[in-house]
Amino acid sequence: MVLALRVGSVVGFLLLWEWAARVPISFNFPTPWATLTALVAQVRSGALPAATLISLQSLLLGFGAALAVGIPLGLVMGVVRAVGGVARVYLELLIALPTAALIPLVILSFGINIVSSAVIVFIFSVPFVAMNAYGGVRDVSPRLVEMARAFEASWPQLFVRIVLPGALPMILAGIRYGLSRAFVGLIIAELLLSPFGLGRLIMTSRSMFEHDRMFASVLWTLLLAGLALAALARAERRLLRWRA
Repeated sequence: MVLALRVGSVVGFLLLWEWAARVPISFNFPTPWATLTALVAQVRSGALPAATLISLQSLLLGFGAALAVGIPLGLVMGVVRAVGGVARVYLELLIALPTAALIPLVILSFGINIVSSAVIVFIFSVPFVAMNAYGGVRDVSPRLVEMARAFEASWPQLFVRIVLPGALPMILAGIRYGLSRAFVGLIIAELLLSPFGLGRLIMTSRSMFEHDRMFASVLWTLLLAGLALAALARAERRLLRWRA
């Protein structure tokens, strides 16, 4: 049933896309077939794979740093209330602020290169990773903690056997949401920086009025993000199999 609904939604979307291209809503709107043809041509020419490798460098560097900083920070925030009370304010402020407004500051500080793109990915994703880890620790059942203390469990045992497993679902959810935000930051950064990666392909195609190639680049980016999120969701189900 779920598979049928998913297939039906995709077919409905493609039919709506075909209708919008044939009306036409805009002369810039290519058909799905023209977009698919341009996508295959860009893959065969090597333009899309080369741009993808460059973009993935920024994504892996920035999102890897977000995980390395955000997860430990969130765990410490949840365990040490003083740290949580201070850091939470800044993280919530970073979430509430229009993050895209920080991009010019990053460019001025780091220049136009892969490092600045990675920093933007980090800024977009780390608050959500940290706050979910923090929320996971705070949601651990107090009864389990009291029971472990009643059996005279040491602090390392309490953390490894009670706190960390209890916070794991929220941590994994934060990683998945942080990855989606990382893709948003990556594309925004590359659209503004524009000398490399998938953002460059999109901007170049738009400036040359090659709208089928532009749509193909956007579709390729959506497929990459969807595959990455699906892989994370599958890994999450396996890691949390014990909850069943």
